Order: sequence, then C-alpha cells, then structure tokens
Amino acid sequence: MKVQERLTSIRDNIFFEIFVVFVIVVSGVIIGIKTYDSVSSSVISTLEVLDYSITIFFLAEIVLRILAEKKKIDFFKSGWNVFDFVIISLSVIPASMLESVIALRLLRLIRVLRLITFIPQFKVIIQSLFTSIPRVFYVLLFMLINFYIFAVAGTTFFSEIDQLRWGNVGLSMLTLFQTATLEGWPDLMYEAFSYNSYSWIFFVVFIILNSLILMNMIIGVIIDVVVRENDEELPENIALLEKINKRLDLIERKIK
Repeated sequence: MKVQERLTSIRDNIFFEIFVVFVIVVSGVIIGIKTYDSVSSSVISTLEVLDYSITIFFLAEIVLRILAEKKKIDFFKSGWNVFDFVIISLSVIPASMLESVIALRLLRLIRVLRLITFIPQFKVIIQSLFTSIPRVFYVLLFMLINFYIFAVAGTTFFSEIDQLRWGNVGLSMLTLFQTATLEGWPDLMYEAFSYNSYSWIFFVVFIILNSLILMNMIIGVIIDVVVRENDEELPENIALLEKINKRLDLIERKIK
C-alpha cells in the first residue's frame, strides 16, 4: 500500500475522526479548567504540557489531511478545510508573539470550533444560518425601521417621564430593545401609565409586532431553511448507506 493510500485510510477512518473529536473536547475542557484560581500550579503545568501536545497533534492531523489528497491544492477547495486550517494556524501562534495571556487563551479556545467540521449536524446548522441571511435581512431591516418609528414616538411621549431611558432616539431604541426581550417591560409600562393612562397601547402594540410576530418570523425562516438543507442532504445520505451496505455484503461474501 502506498503512503498516500495509508494516509487516506487513516483520514477516513471513523475511529480516527472520533479520536480527533475527543481531543477537541479535551482542549476546550483544559481552557475551562485554567480559568479557576483554585487550581494548583502543578496541575496548571501539566495542563500546559497537555495543551502543547494537543496543538502538535492538531498540526500533525491537518498535515496528514493535506498529504492524503492526490492534489494538495484540492484540500483548500473545501471551505470547511480552509476553516480548519485557519483555526489551526491561529492556535500555533507562539505565546511570545502575544501581548496578553487572554489573547493566547482565546486563540486556544477557538479550536473548539473545529467540532463544526467533524459533526455533520453542526455543518447543517451553520450552512442554514448563512443560507437564511438574505431572507432574515429584510425582516431585520423592517424591524430596524419599526424600532426607529417607535423610538421617535417613545422619545416624544416619555422623555419628560424618564430622561435616562427616553431622553433621545438612541436611548429610546436601547430601551425598546430591552422591551423586545420582554425583560422588565411591565415596569416601564406602569411607570409611563402613571403619567398617561393610554401609554399601555404603545407597549402592547410594540411587543405584539416585534416580540411575537417579527421574531417568530425570523425563527420560522431559519427553521424552513434547516428543513430544506436536511431534505437536500437526504439523497446523499441514502446513497452513502447503500454504498456501505454493498461493502458489507462484499466483506460478508469474502468471509464465507
């Protein structure tokens, strides 16, 4: 067996992929443990050695995947491979080149994002989010216009009541964002209600339009895209299962 064929068999081995996922999870856990002040210096030293070992493993793994390609440039034709390569490249930046420990931890932490490339369901979610951007954009644009209109109205009606929250359009939009999250909006409404008994209409209409209708429209768009992405991948998954079954039948015949 040629070297490239061996590298390809290792790359495509399911146990190798599971081990890579395990190492990615361990690398994330290590970063989390380091955030505790109660951890002893000896444990920190051990974790540092383990962290560097994981970095070397990831570097070797990405090199293996590049060498496993017949044409090395083909590796970079996949967006997910480029994503992986960038993350690994950032994580191997020496600590001496960084001004703070926080930056080093953040670069190490982004390695956890590699789980996306190894778990197909994560890929579907990310692809769905990007696919839904054009449709979600127009809903968000309408929400922005809607926020601005209500912010101008809120500043006009309530600026004398509470300058901190309704003093200008910017503050009013920030207050409306809080209202849209349904966090503390009854307090805002009752405060305004004590000055104007019709102010409840402003808040109720805003919440129904933005929190209940438009936000659910965004969720509906994303769910619709996720369902379509899954439907598109279904034929590929069926073909893959048929291919696996054929191989299993062939192996069974050889054994007999």
